[in-house]
Amino acid sequence: MQEHNYTQVAQEYYRQRHTTPGWQSLVQVLFSGILASADDEDGRRFLTLMGNNLARQHQLPASATLGELEDNINHILSRFDWGVVKLEATQQQLALVHIAWPVSPQGQDDELWRIALISLFEGLYAQWLLSQGGQSYVPLRWQESTPEGAFVFRYQNGL
Repeated sequence: MQEHNYTQVAQEYYRQRHTTPGWQSLVQVLFSGILASADDEDGRRFLTLMGNNLARQHQLPASATLGELEDNINHILSRFDWGVVKLEATQQQLALVHIAWPVSPQGQDDELWRIALISLFEGLYAQWLLSQGGQSYVPLRWQESTPEGAFVFRYQNGL
């Protein structure tokens, strides 16, 4: 993966946006309830499924190039004020680097919030890639967070 300064991208994103009060609090209550009422793996699977469903409701147009795919994803993410994604391709994998994801309200349950968002984004991105001709046997998984806090997902055979 190429070295980037994602902090600058995140700062620019939030300079252009205003957070709508209330929605994050509602989503946090839902995330916390889901993850608290199910065992860890079941809660994550449920949120991944919700990401799949969200991707089906907000389908991407067909993308002919990687740049077009990135633009189409970012167009939909911008409707939700959910940050931006940068796509980085190599011969072996496609990395999706999600920058400037929404933070938990008042810093409450930060770790649960991150787990829930990562699970949701896994389902969202996996379904979008599948709809663009991806293969169901190739997994998309969160792999790490960058020092700047971006989520890095990898679409790669053998994960």
